[in-house]
Amino acid sequence: MIRDTGGSSARQAPPGPAAPAVSHRLLSTTVGLAFFMEQLDSTIIAPAIPDIATQLGVAPLGLNLTMTVYLLCSVVFIPTGDWLIARFGTRTVFQFALALFALSSALCALSVSLPMLVAARAIQGASAALMVPVGRTSIVHVTPKPQLVSALAWMVTLAMAGPMLGPPLGGFLTTWLSWHWIFLINLPIALLCFVGSLRSFPQIRQPNDGRFDALSWLLLGGTLAIVIVLLEGLRGGHGNLSMWVLPMLALGVGYAWRSRRARPPMLDFSLLRVPTFAASFWSGSLLRVGYGALPFLLPLMLQLGLGYTPLQSGLVLLAGGVVSMFTKTQTTPMLRRWGFRRLMVVNGALCVAGLAMCAFFRADWGLGGIALAVSVTGFVRAAQFNAVTGIAYAELPAHRIGAATTLNTMVWQLAIMVGISLSSVVVTLSAQSGGRAEAAPADYGMAFLLLAVIGALAIPACLRLRDDAGDQLSGRAS
Repeated sequence: MIRDTGGSSARQAPPGPAAPAVSHRLLSTTVGLAFFMEQLDSTIIAPAIPDIATQLGVAPLGLNLTMTVYLLCSVVFIPTGDWLIARFGTRTVFQFALALFALSSALCALSVSLPMLVAARAIQGASAALMVPVGRTSIVHVTPKPQLVSALAWMVTLAMAGPMLGPPLGGFLTTWLSWHWIFLINLPIALLCFVGSLRSFPQIRQPNDGRFDALSWLLLGGTLAIVIVLLEGLRGGHGNLSMWVLPMLALGVGYAWRSRRARPPMLDFSLLRVPTFAASFWSGSLLRVGYGALPFLLPLMLQLGLGYTPLQSGLVLLAGGVVSMFTKTQTTPMLRRWGFRRLMVVNGALCVAGLAMCAFFRADWGLGGIALAVSVTGFVRAAQFNAVTGIAYAELPAHRIGAATTLNTMVWQLAIMVGISLSSVVVTLSAQSGGRAEAAPADYGMAFLLLAVIGALAIPACLRLRDDAGDQLSGRAS
C-alpha cells in the first residue's frame, strides 16, 4: 500500500510506528459527514416531490426519475472506485467526488426542467458512489486496529442521522422556504467535509493489477439504463417500447458472456453457492424492492392522496426512522435468543405485513395512527435488514468478503431503484384503469400490495437456512 498523509504526492510509507499519523477522529468525522450528506440527500427529496412537480410542470409520479437515476448512477460507478484509488489516491478521489457532489447539488437547485434536474441527480449519484466507499477505505487502512471499531462506529452514527432527519427537514424547508433549499443545504456540509479532508485525509494508492474492465462496465450500465427507460415508458404510456427490448437483451447477454471470461468478474455470482450468502442476497434484495420504494411512495400517498402537508408527511417518516435507529441496538440480543433463521422467517413475514398495512392508510386513521403503524414497520424492517446484512458473512472466507460486499451493495441498490420505478408504474396504471386523472389512496394501496407480494418471495430463501446458521456470529452457539 502506498500512503501519504501530508504532501501532494504519494510515497512508500515507512514501516511500524514511524509512519505519519493522521487524526483518526477528524478523519472519521469528515467521512461520517460526507456519509450523512449522501444519506440525507436520498430521503430529503421525498416530501418535496409534489412542490417540485408543480413548479416544473410535470406529474408528481414522474419525479421517480430523480430517485431512480440517482440510484442507477450510484450503482454503476461503484466498481470504478478501486481503479481510481490506485491511479490517483484516496484524498484526490474523495475531494474530487465531494466537489462534484456540491456542484451537482447547486445544479439541482437551479433546475428549471425535469431533464435538467434528472441530469444533475445523475451526477450526484455518480459522485456519491465514489465519496463514501473511498472514505471508508481510508479509515480502515490508517486507523490502528484497537481504534477501528470506534472510528467506524463514529462514522456510521453520523450517517444514520441522515435518512432519519431527511424527511422532516425536507418537509420543513419545502413548507417554510422552498424546495430549492433541500439541495442548497448540501453546500455548507460539503465545505466542512472539504476543510476536514485537507487536515485529516491520507493519500493512499492501493495497488492492484491496474486493469479496469471497461467493457463489462459499459454493458452492465447500458442494460440497467434501458430497464429504466422501459419502466418509465410503461408508466407514461409511451408507444414503441418493444424497440428497446432487443438492445436490452443483447447488452445483458453480452455482459453475461463477458463475466464468464473476466477474472475476477465485476459481479461474482458464484458467491450464491454459499447458503448463508444466498439467503442474505435473495431475502435482502426482494424486501428492499418494497422498503426502498416506501420513502418515495408514502409521502406521495400522504400528501396527494390524504391531503397532509410536506412537514406532516416528513414527521411520519421521522417516526419510523427513530424507531429504526433504536432497533439497531436491539438486534444482537434478538439474534442471540432466537437465531438468524427463526428471526428472519418470522420477522420477514412481519415486514410483508407492514408493507400490506400501508395499502389501507386512509384519512380516518389520523396522522398519529399512521405514524404509529409506520413506527412498528420501521422496527421490523430494521431488525430484518440488520440480520440479513450479518448472515451474509457467516460462511465466507476473508478473501471473498470484498466481492460479496460489492455484489450485495450493487444489487440491493438496484432493488430499491426497481421498487421506486415499479410502484410509480402501478399507481399510474391503477388510476388510469379507474378513469381518474389524479391518483387516489386506493391506487397507492395497489402499489403497496404488489410490493408486499414481492417481499413475501423472500421468505423461502430464509426457510432454506439451517437452524444453526450464523450462531457463531450471534453468540447463540454458546
